[in-house]
Amino acid sequence: MTWQRVLIGVLVAAVLAASGVFIYRQFFAPEPAESSVEPEPTAAAVDRVNTIAVDTGVDTVSAEGQIVPLRSTLLAFTGTGILTEVLAQEGQNVTAGQPIVRLDSEDQQLALTQAESQLAQSQANLTAAQAALRAAEAGVQAADLGVQAAEIELALVSAEPTPEEIALRESNVALANARISQASAAQQLVLEGVADSQIRAAEADLRAAEAQLVPAQLRLDQIRRQDDPDPETLAQVERDYNAAVVAVEAARVALEELVAGATDAQRQAAGSGLAAATAQRDAAQAELDLLLAGNQAEQVAIAQAGLSQAKAALGEAQARVTQAEAGVTQAEADVSRSQAAVVAAQVALDERSLTAPFGGTVADISLEVGEVVNAGIPVVTLADFSGWIVETTDLTENDVVAVASGYPATVRVDALPDVVLTGQVGGNGTDGIATVSQETRGDVTYRVTILLDDDATEVPLRWGMTVFATIDTNQQ
Repeated sequence: MTWQRVLIGVLVAAVLAASGVFIYRQFFAPEPAESSVEPEPTAAAVDRVNTIAVDTGVDTVSAEGQIVPLRSTLLAFTGTGILTEVLAQEGQNVTAGQPIVRLDSEDQQLALTQAESQLAQSQANLTAAQAALRAAEAGVQAADLGVQAAEIELALVSAEPTPEEIALRESNVALANARISQASAAQQLVLEGVADSQIRAAEADLRAAEAQLVPAQLRLDQIRRQDDPDPETLAQVERDYNAAVVAVEAARVALEELVAGATDAQRQAAGSGLAAATAQRDAAQAELDLLLAGNQAEQVAIAQAGLSQAKAALGEAQARVTQAEAGVTQAEADVSRSQAAVVAAQVALDERSLTAPFGGTVADISLEVGEVVNAGIPVVTLADFSGWIVETTDLTENDVVAVASGYPATVRVDALPDVVLTGQVGGNGTDGIATVSQETRGDVTYRVTILLDDDATEVPLRWGMTVFATIDTNQQ
């Protein structure tokens, strides 16, 4: 027939044209010049690919897809436990950060209470260590002044007495009297008892220990009321309860010791300090008397001995500063460790709840209260239904090259044949074109997302509905 001959002629011409192009490219076409331009980074190349398209000679490409929410996520616990609370029901709207479900958290709450109590104790120890350091530094300053005074005194006794020297001796007597007053005040402080702040801290420790005893008692009573309690669980709960009882008793004993006041040894030490200060005053007075009586060899010997004692006292004061600095460093380290323990305990407690990472709707809760939850297994499905996206499932590699981010598209829903939706490729913070392929029924395909226009929310769409999308590629 005539049309058959025409068709054969067209095919022969096409074959000859293709052969000519192949022969030209293989044997006659010039070699391409080497480019001196460095290849762009991968991220830039991806951006360029997703914003350009190839003119394939067709005005549209089509693909099947599914309706999905604007955002969605699966939430899972990082640890195991028993689901104790459902704080937001399926279909309920939640805000970002709002808890949805919660596991049993008695152990984590107890650990947080203990960590906070330890932090309070560490901070109190640091305050005490810093006060001890300040006292030691003041002691060094006083000892240094004592060395200077002893050196001056030695120089003075080595010369003839002068009015200034006599005034110095008199000032030493006055200083010694001041030290007697200081030692007397210190003795009075010991006799009056410990500071209220120490008693308050001990009372706080006792209250914290008693607070830890209550959940331990409740847990033990709960286990004992069971018909057939697990022996190992019962033994562990009893150990926890006994440990809490011991902690309460220790805190009570510590408080009673503080309330009882200073010990005999402390009173004796305070009395010894007063006696030593009195002896120093007597020595200063004796030196003044000797000076007024005239320079003697005994005075020089006494001054030299005083200088030696002053230098020894300075060395001891410096050693106490070094020791106090080490105590502050240790106390600071304890505070840092306690703070880290509180943070870790709080994180562990927070991880017993699943919270919404963004505002949305609770689409599904896969478990019920009382069921065991395994780590990493999704429990909650959260979705943002304020908008809809189409995810294609079969857009082939031959079609995806004609698509670029921002191209308009029309979408028909299988379940709603009379509805035509509009949108564009990408949007919602993405360019909408996957950079990695997947195999679908033997074909190489690329997932493309289409952000539907706002009027799509007025249509009764459902997650997972099948659609047919047509992308307008005639945008050059």
